[in-house]
Amino acid sequence: MKKGIHLFTFVFCLLLNLQLFAQGWEQVGGEGDWKNTAGIVSMNGYLYSLEHNGTLYRTDKSGRYEQIGETGSFANVDFGVALDGEIWTIESGNLYRNDARTLAWIQIGKSGEWKNTAAAAAMNGKLYTIEDDGTLYETSKDGSWRPIGSKGEFKDVSMLQAMDSYLWTIENGTLFRTSIKAMKWEQIGKEGDFEETIAIVAEGGFLWSVEQDGTLFKNDKNGNYMQVGDKGLLKDVNMIAAMGGRLYVVENGTLYRTTN
Repeated sequence: MKKGIHLFTFVFCLLLNLQLFAQGWEQVGGEGDWKNTAGIVSMNGYLYSLEHNGTLYRTDKSGRYEQIGETGSFANVDFGVALDGEIWTIESGNLYRNDARTLAWIQIGKSGEWKNTAAAAAMNGKLYTIEDDGTLYETSKDGSWRPIGSKGEFKDVSMLQAMDSYLWTIENGTLFRTSIKAMKWEQIGKEGDFEETIAIVAEGGFLWSVEQDGTLFKNDKNGNYMQVGDKGLLKDVNMIAAMGGRLYVVENGTLYRTTN
């Protein structure tokens, strides 16, 4: 996944039922409520969003939101992922795990160990990160870590997702699937199928990808894909998540979701 503008990249998490794409859309909350949002993640029935000034908010299904913690307390976050009900963040090269309800936090591992992180994803209770040089690491909750595969093996990765005990990566516009257990990778679909992809999320056995022109696609595990909705439907969308079987997007600073 490409590093986010300015503050950080939140790893998008889809928790949707797979029929939501057939629904319409409705505005949630007030117009422009999300204009300062830098990233969003879905967890525990809430949307957690981080403002560009480093302030964290929690939003419920009705659109009501509240500030969590002190203003600017997450100002140094580069990456954030949802892992087993906690928000794990990489801040100035340090790894932290944060209680999503109380924001009590603890540092994991040694200071500076994650300073070269370029992508992150959570799977099966562990954190997977790719360094700037393309080396993949697996980190356990106690802070112990190990390299996975050969040094620099993932140097061409631009996007990273975890699904069904596999890491899914886009490398030079092509989709690959890697088994951590077997440390074996394979190309999925045709070369260059994802050249125009700007965002990708995984859930329910499918990868959902958004193209540069705003068109949404649903991709199965074998590389077969279908267009979802009208061409360019999400052209003004810059964030995507899901909660309670509904897809949520931020478009021009306003939050929308699919209707029932």
